[in-house]
Amino acid sequence: MERFTVTWTVFIFLFQGFSALTPVFVQTGEDVVLDVNGADCSEDGAIINWKFNQSDILVRLTCNNGKNPTVHKYEYKERTEIIEETSLKLKNCQKSFSGVYSATRFSRKEDIVAEYNVRVEDPVSPVHLNVDLVFNTSTFCSLTVTCSTDHSIISSSFTCGNKSCKQDDGQQTEVTKQENLLQIYLSDQSVICNHSNHISWTNSTEKVELICTLNNASPEILSHHILIRITVVVLLAAVLSASVFFYVWKKKRQTCLQSG
Repeated sequence: MERFTVTWTVFIFLFQGFSALTPVFVQTGEDVVLDVNGADCSEDGAIINWKFNQSDILVRLTCNNGKNPTVHKYEYKERTEIIEETSLKLKNCQKSFSGVYSATRFSRKEDIVAEYNVRVEDPVSPVHLNVDLVFNTSTFCSLTVTCSTDHSIISSSFTCGNKSCKQDDGQQTEVTKQENLLQIYLSDQSVICNHSNHISWTNSTEKVELICTLNNASPEILSHHILIRITVVVLLAAVLSASVFFYVWKKKRQTCLQSG
């Protein structure tokens, strides 16, 4: 989990860049509340505007000394609600809601009191771990593993001795077209596939020792097992055929005796 946190810390920094905007991530269909960072609305006649992408005024709040501010809605009325006097609630967030939301306060001059870079994301799809190739000797086990989602796939190779394992090509990380992270790495002698974004994550894990053990049967052992199965099937078929033949013969004999 530590590796997951560190990776997303770097990703969030790249997403935020050098901007003073506060990043906010919300799952599709959920609500989110943005506040004005304690901006004062007690001065009679002061105005607080909530804007979308610096231009569209969503809500204008006219402050009334000692009373709740007067609320005037403008753009995208169905998606917004004012709660706790000045906080902006975005309802049932959709991908189109993503963008910059800012609150400005105007009294003698206009000041930006809060800015948020809101990003709406879908939960990530499940990730699947598949073992593509295993090669065993008496001293080591080499394996190739693939991590796949609905839209992306990455692979990596591992080599394990009696006491330790290593990832031959190092941790593999890919940013998918959906801007999710797909990772494959080694942790505590386990191969881990991780698919994540800012609001959700899924993983699939397999112990390296178990993978190598399950794929350690020699061709002779496999052939022996197959031969046993074939023999059992043939014997069952023979018994069934004999039973059917005996039943038919018995019915015919009874018919002949009754006719005689």
